[in-house]
Amino acid sequence: MQKKEVNGLLDKTQPIPLYYQVKEKILDKINKGVFNVGDIIPSETELQSLYKVSRITIRRAIQELVHEGYLSTQQGRGTYVSQPKVIQDLNLITSWAETMEKLGMHPETKSIKFTQEPAHTPIAKLLEIEAGRPVYRIDRLRYAGGEPLCIMTNYLVPEIVPGLLEKGLIGESLYETLEKGYGIELSRAVEKVEAKAADKDEAALLRVKKGFPLLYVVRTTYDANDTPIEVVTAYNRGDRYAYEVNLLGRPKK
Repeated sequence: MQKKEVNGLLDKTQPIPLYYQVKEKILDKINKGVFNVGDIIPSETELQSLYKVSRITIRRAIQELVHEGYLSTQQGRGTYVSQPKVIQDLNLITSWAETMEKLGMHPETKSIKFTQEPAHTPIAKLLEIEAGRPVYRIDRLRYAGGEPLCIMTNYLVPEIVPGLLEKGLIGESLYETLEKGYGIELSRAVEKVEAKAADKDEAALLRVKKGFPLLYVVRTTYDANDTPIEVVTAYNRGDRYAYEVNLLGRPKK
């Protein structure tokens, strides 16, 4: 709901904090296309003059919009409208490519490598096999909207997907390949998400600075017989990715 203005200014008679009113006005302009992705918004001084409030008020409004992913700041450039974040729904088993397509973003893989290697202990444990047993490994650098968003590595047991290294993937989705190419029914997945700072190599691939915030994801996907089918690890850019979970009910006492 758009806040009331008095003579083109903020309504200082209302109990709504001024920084929040400024924030809502900027967000309203973003939503209406007055400010488009990549546009530089007015400077703090210009906004201060426009809304007749302190610089501290303007700065807090901008900081909140940056924190929520609507704006980004870059030294020497100013503050500009960001690409909207990718929202991953954790209530359904969807592939990365399917998530991008649902959001109207074209998924691409700019680098892909198929190899076979001995399973390291953490991966072997998740796949419920002995450490050192051969597994297929797929390394991919995933793009959407023309920019790198995710470094992804998939691990699969060769006996479950024979010939995968030679056949490759159907389109952009491993899940589509498992379902259509191997007749595997994906039943459930367990996913762990944690924060991580980008190291030198990750930063270079994702075109961000070393130490940039990433969301590190480990997912294990199971078939209808509750057999682990694949483990995927993914490093997602923290400024472009978010997770959404629907929580139902309260624990009974």
